[in-house]
Parts: sequence; structure tokens; C-alpha cells
Amino acid sequence: MAAPQQRPRPAPSPPQPAEQPRRHLRAAPRPRRRLMPILGWAAAVTVVIALFALALFHAVIVDRQTTLDGLNEQLDDARAVNDRLRLNVARAEAPDRIVAEALYRLGMVEPDQRVYLVPVELEEGGAR
Repeated sequence: MAAPQQRPRPAPSPPQPAEQPRRHLRAAPRPRRRLMPILGWAAAVTVVIALFALALFHAVIVDRQTTLDGLNEQLDDARAVNDRLRLNVARAEAPDRIVAEALYRLGMVEPDQRVYLVPVELEEGGAR
């Protein structure tokens, strides 16, 4: 005869974890730290802006110094031209040169006698 058929047995269910007993110590919830990242980003942005401002300030200083150096060179050139012109004026005003020009170029002659004019003081009340 045939062997009686056996019914398949249901698969054993996984063991259920036992409930953990309540403990009197629990993990405290973490405090929210939303302010710190914002302050960190703000500080970083402030530092970057300050560095850019400092670099800009130094660029302006270098530009102004270059302009100032150019002006100093122009001033030195103008002073050299002024010194040459003063020397030319001093040579032109020299009495020996004026006498030589008058005698040789203009054909003037020296007088036999020189007469010097003396200024006369006027009286307070009127003219003479």
C-alpha cells in the first residue's frame, strides 16, 4: 500500500526579539546647532571680502605710487629746464655782455664823460 502522505510543515517563524526592558538611562536628544554653520559661512564670506578689499586697496596704492613717480620725474625735468633758463637769463643780464653787445653789434660808443643824475626830494606842499 501506499505510504500515507504527510502534510508539509510550516516554516518555523523567525524568533521574535524580546522586548528590551526599559532602562532609566536614555540618550538625550542632540541640541540643534543651526547657528554655528551660519556663523561659519558668514565668517568665511567676511574674510574673503576683507581679503578682496585689501587686494583692491593695495592695487590702488600701487597705481597712485606709479602716478606719483611719473609726476616726480616731470618735476625733475621741469626743474632742470628752469635751471638752464635761469643760467641763460643770468648770462644775458651780465653787464659785460650788455656792453659788448652795445659796442660791437649795435655800433654804440662809450661817452667821454659820464653824468650821474641825483634824485631831488620834493617839498611836501607842492612841486618845484
